[in-house]
Amino acid sequence: MTPPRRPDALAVLADGSLKGQVALITGGGTGIGRATAELLARLGATVAVTGRRAELLNDTVAAIAAAGGHASAYPCDIREPEHVDALLDAVLGDHERIDLLVNNAGGQFVSPAEDISYNGFRAVERLNLDATFYISTQVAKRSMLPNGFGKIASITMSMTPHRGIVGMSHSSAARAGVESLTATWAQEWGTRGIRTIAVAPGIVHTEAWERYGLEPEQVAAVVPIRRLQSVDDVAALLGFWLSPAGDYITGITLVADGGFNVTGPTLY
Repeated sequence: MTPPRRPDALAVLADGSLKGQVALITGGGTGIGRATAELLARLGATVAVTGRRAELLNDTVAAIAAAGGHASAYPCDIREPEHVDALLDAVLGDHERIDLLVNNAGGQFVSPAEDISYNGFRAVERLNLDATFYISTQVAKRSMLPNGFGKIASITMSMTPHRGIVGMSHSSAARAGVESLTATWAQEWGTRGIRTIAVAPGIVHTEAWERYGLEPEQVAAVVPIRRLQSVDDVAALLGFWLSPAGDYITGITLVADGGFNVTGPTLY
């Protein structure tokens, strides 16, 4: 099935509120990344999307162009520092600066902790923590700090990294690391014009989530608001924070999960 969208969640954001800004979005070919790219382009930003699959990035760019926005695709494996260096050479060569960075790329697999190999653990860490560290610090160094302005948003896994998730010890550790980096960067770079946040969505209904083979209605029953999250719900939160309305928010993890993080055993 096609995951449901929520265009009404995006309606509050003003067209043109990001006019003149350049946004780089990792994992921009599908799911949250694509929805965010489409929204930021609608708000007036020039969007650069990156990811490993060029055909998916091109689909995002085509959708944005069809809606009258401006976007370009830059295929890249962000796990490799030299690939990130080449990516930033290309984006900065084309657009001269990067004002907004959305670290959305990520991935993991479900496994009991004792069955995760060292190489498996490191693979998840490289993508979710190491890559986020490297691209963020390089964007800051090469563009945001010299220009005295920038915003970096990092998507953590579904649900807040404040608590572990059974079967996800590798990803839980990595995302907690991203949360710590976010708080540290906010302190180091705040006086130099950079804002940073982490965003902890809930259970987001994407094509990737559907591969777990779970029934949306059954999973939604454990969420207080009784529905799964749409990619538009996450994109709208990012759009708010990346706009001037979010300028005084930095160094925190914004939890937007329908109340799942505070849910305990219930009698109904």
